[in-house]
Amino acid sequence: MRKFIQITLIIISCISGQDSSSANGSIVETGIFLKDLHFDWKLPHKDNGTFYSIDLHEFKFGFSDLNFSQEQKGSKHKINTRISGPNLKIDQLVLNAKITSKNWLTRERIRRLEERQENPKSALSLIANAIDLYKVDLEENPKSLNDLYVNQYLDLDAYPFDDPKWSYSFTLPEQIIAQPTQINPITETKPLILDWNTRELQFDPIQDSLYKVPLVQWDYILDIQSISQLFSSKLEIDISPDRTAFDLLLKRGQFKLDNISFTATPGDQLTNRSQVFLPSLNLETNNLALSGGFKSKPIIHQGQGKFSLRNFEIKIPDDLREEPEIQAMIETLGIWNNSLKIRLVELELNLLNDHTGEISFIFQTPFIKISVDGDFSIRQDQIHPEILLHQMEIKIHPIALGVRKWIREWERKNGRSLKRKGATVVLKVEGSLENPVIHGMD
Repeated sequence: MRKFIQITLIIISCISGQDSSSANGSIVETGIFLKDLHFDWKLPHKDNGTFYSIDLHEFKFGFSDLNFSQEQKGSKHKINTRISGPNLKIDQLVLNAKITSKNWLTRERIRRLEERQENPKSALSLIANAIDLYKVDLEENPKSLNDLYVNQYLDLDAYPFDDPKWSYSFTLPEQIIAQPTQINPITETKPLILDWNTRELQFDPIQDSLYKVPLVQWDYILDIQSISQLFSSKLEIDISPDRTAFDLLLKRGQFKLDNISFTATPGDQLTNRSQVFLPSLNLETNNLALSGGFKSKPIIHQGQGKFSLRNFEIKIPDDLREEPEIQAMIETLGIWNNSLKIRLVELELNLLNDHTGEISFIFQTPFIKISVDGDFSIRQDQIHPEILLHQMEIKIHPIALGVRKWIREWERKNGRSLKRKGATVVLKVEGSLENPVIHGMD
C-alpha cells in the first residue's frame, strides 16, 4: 500500500508542475487476460527423463472504476483516488512435474532412525575408547562397565549415559551392546551392536535395506481450482511544505482459495502418496480505516478482519506412518485412516475505534476443539505501542482419549491443575500480549 501511495505521489508531482491548478482522470477498466494456456518442457535424462507442464484455463489481473482528482492551492496539494483493485482471478491451474530423484520418504526414515540412535552410538564409541585406555594402562580387558566407572575411564552419570532409555554391556573380545530398556517409548527399537574386532556397527536387515533404496521417479501435481482477490479502496493525500498525510479507507478486501490439492507419488507406490488438500481458505477485511504520514507509523481507526480455513487435510504415506514417533502421534490423536484433518480455523478481529476491539478464534479438529473470545485495547503511540487483553476466555475441549491423557500427563509433570467445566479446560487471560496473566492453572 505504501508503494501505491508513493507511485501516486510521483504521478501528482508531474501533474502539479503544469499550469493548471486541478486535474481529474478516470479509467473504467484495465488489466491482463489469458485463457487456455498450456506449456510443457521435457529434459533428457538417463532415468526416464524430467518433465514439467503447466495448464491454465483463465487468468485475469486488473483494475476498474479508477477515479482520480487533484487540487492545488499555492504550495498545498490535495489528492483523491477511488479504485477497485488490484483484482485477481485464476481458474483451473495445474502444475505437473516428473522428476527422478532419491526417495525423500526413505531419507526421512533414515534421518529419524539416526536421530534415535545418536545417544547409543556416542555411548558405544566412548565405551570402546575407554576399554582401549583401560587395557593400555592395566594390561587387561575390563570385566564390566563398573570397572571403567570405578577406575574413572567413564562417567556413567553424564551424557550420553544419563539417558534411561538405553543400557550398555559388553562381551570381549566379541562386541559392545546398546540395549533399549523397558521405559524406551518405542517398543520396536532394536539393540545396537558394535563389533569389537572391526569396530563397525551391525545393522539389522531392515535398517540396512533403507540405505540401498534406488532412485525413483516422483510425480508432483499441484491442482488449483480457483484463486481470487478483490479490493475496493479510497485514498486521500494532503501535501504541504512541512508534512505529507494520508487517509485510507479499504472498503473491502478479499483473498480466496478454493479446492487446492498437492500430491507427490513415488513411482507406482500409491500407498506412499503424500497429499495435501485445502478446500477453502478465505481472508477478508471490511471498512479498514487508517491515517498517518510518511515519516510515522499509521494509526488504525476501525476495521473488521476475518480469516477462515476449512477441512484442511494431510494424508500421511504408509512408510512414514510406520515411524514410531508418527505412529505414537497418530494413536494419541485418534487418527485411523492416515489422514490428519483440521475442520475449521477461524479468526475474527473487530476494531471498534482507535483504542478497543474484539477478538474470537476457533480451532476445530476430530481430536480437539479450542475457542477463544475476548476484548482487547491497543495503544498506537510511536514510542510504546502495546496490546492489552481483557476478559479473554479460552476453552479447550479434548475429544480424543489420547489428547485427554496427554493433558493429564502435562498437569502431573508440571505440578499444575487446570480448571474445568466437565471435560472442557477453561482459562481466563488478561494483561499484556507479550506477558499475559493466565488464570485457571492451580
